[in-house]
Amino acid sequence: MAETERPVGQPGESEGGEHALAAVIRGGGIASRRQFIQLGLGVLALSVAGEAVWILLKGLEPGAEAAPQPVEVEVGDVPVGGAKDFLYGNDPAILLRSEDGFLALSLVCTHLGCIVKYNAEEQAFHCPCHAASFDKTGRVTGGPPPAPLERLPFKQAGDKITVGE
Repeated sequence: MAETERPVGQPGESEGGEHALAAVIRGGGIASRRQFIQLGLGVLALSVAGEAVWILLKGLEPGAEAAPQPVEVEVGDVPVGGAKDFLYGNDPAILLRSEDGFLALSLVCTHLGCIVKYNAEEQAFHCPCHAASFDKTGRVTGGPPPAPLERLPFKQAGDKITVGE
């Protein structure tokens, strides 16, 4: 056996025992398969622990599931046939006024969460991400969205419209 190699056996083994040479340690580099696997398992355990901590901390963020606060809009701010954009919580929304009344919709596309744009001339919504389209009531008219735009609850009291509850 060369000087840089030495036998490594199990504890309690004698050189002439039943078990053969378990591993050979070579100079420079990782000493054995066992150490390499232990290192790999250690890295894997650290990544799993890090992911678990991240998930726990993400769930503890204040307001992560808080309901949006109600938004008040003056009736006079939205002419018949017009629209008013506003933020409902952290998401953009729109209040539309037709001769029939008001309609409040979320501007978040139901496909992948992109922000849709309202085209007043066409009286339709278009998503710039994946060519989705919705009519003036939020129903899907084209593209991949699985559902219509979310309708937001609102109440009208005198000259004010309150979106949200």
